[in-house]
Amino acid sequence: MGTTFLLVMIVVVLAGASLGVTASLSPRGRAAWVYGQLAVMTGIYVGFALAGIDPQGVVLKASLSALVVEGMTGLLFLLVGLAVLQSDRPWLLGVLVLAHGGVDLLHLLMKAEHSPAWYAFVCALYDAIIGAAAVWLLSAPKKD
Repeated sequence: MGTTFLLVMIVVVLAGASLGVTASLSPRGRAAWVYGQLAVMTGIYVGFALAGIDPQGVVLKASLSALVVEGMTGLLFLLVGLAVLQSDRPWLLGVLVLAHGGVDLLHLLMKAEHSPAWYAFVCALYDAIIGAAAVWLLSAPKKD
């Protein structure tokens, strides 16, 4: 069994578990759960950029640029997600998760050095599953 196959299986299991949690929540809880995942998704890349800081706290030039780009990208996703969370169209959170998958693909194509080589693929796959399901689950009529 190859490493890629194992990673894909782990992503599918984690996404399935997350979708189970999402489906079990109230409509408002579903939106908050998806927003929370979006925050974690963007925060992980910021964490990877921060990991480039040496023990003395000196930021290397490449890490500083990665931190700025990842920080601004993450902030944009969080602010737009917060606006969507307050709107009457929570399904747009799923669209944001799918858009984050696009950012993952950019990391993959650009071979971002501040994150592990395998991570962008795994995150893009997770985002595709969660984003598509979130659009569907958050489009359901409100019951609470």
